[in-house]
Amino acid sequence: MPRTGRVVSLTGYNHIIARGNGGICIFEDDEDRYRMLTLFEDKLVGNGVGVTAWCLMSNHFHLMVDDHHEKISSCMSGVLTSYAMYFNRKTDRVGHLFQDRFTNIPVENDVQAISLADYIHMNPVKAGISAVDTYRWSSYRAYAYGYDGFGFCDPGIVLDLVGGSLEYRHYLADRIDQAPYDAEPRPRILDDEALEVAKSVAAPISLPELASMKPSERKPILCKLRRAGLTINQIVRVVGIGRTSVVSGTAGWKKI
Repeated sequence: MPRTGRVVSLTGYNHIIARGNGGICIFEDDEDRYRMLTLFEDKLVGNGVGVTAWCLMSNHFHLMVDDHHEKISSCMSGVLTSYAMYFNRKTDRVGHLFQDRFTNIPVENDVQAISLADYIHMNPVKAGISAVDTYRWSSYRAYAYGYDGFGFCDPGIVLDLVGGSLEYRHYLADRIDQAPYDAEPRPRILDDEALEVAKSVAAPISLPELASMKPSERKPILCKLRRAGLTINQIVRVVGIGRTSVVSGTAGWKKI
């Protein structure tokens, strides 16, 4: 059967998964892992595809990528082909190393982006390999402490959404015993619906009144807008305040 075309992400962010063919191990030692990370930096970041989160497991890996220029297919082909040639030569094996094409799942909204970063970093915990903060081969430290020793990952989009590294550490700790990220796209509020939803949630306060309120006064309403399903960008547009004000005003929105 012919292959179907990939679904284009509305946000520009995607969840990438690549697995060893038949579940075989694709990382035998640290040399292999460093080789893959070098390929991420050279063939993804070096060609305009940002890496927002990552995790290497023994027989697969996860990425969240910023693919606003829709270059992920050619760039990932370069990553997988280069790594397969290296690994097969090193281990004296032949045949396909990876299982078919990589999986590419669109990230549809801010909530799903946060949940995906959570899911990626929790992989070693779910597999019973390591605690999240002691596992070396993920971007968790870039999120939690601002530096992971590898340097190619940019966690800014998710950290902006949750309110920074400290908030992320607390957030992930709260999420450990909750249900993992659902790879299926979640229902979302479309941009042309966001204004009416915001008006309904904020009532009886009008949106212009909300924009003119003190940050401490409008924070509970901004958090209600997030819980109603509006993204950070949608709140910026419909309320008419800056992104920084929305990010700070919705920090901890699930608990307020």
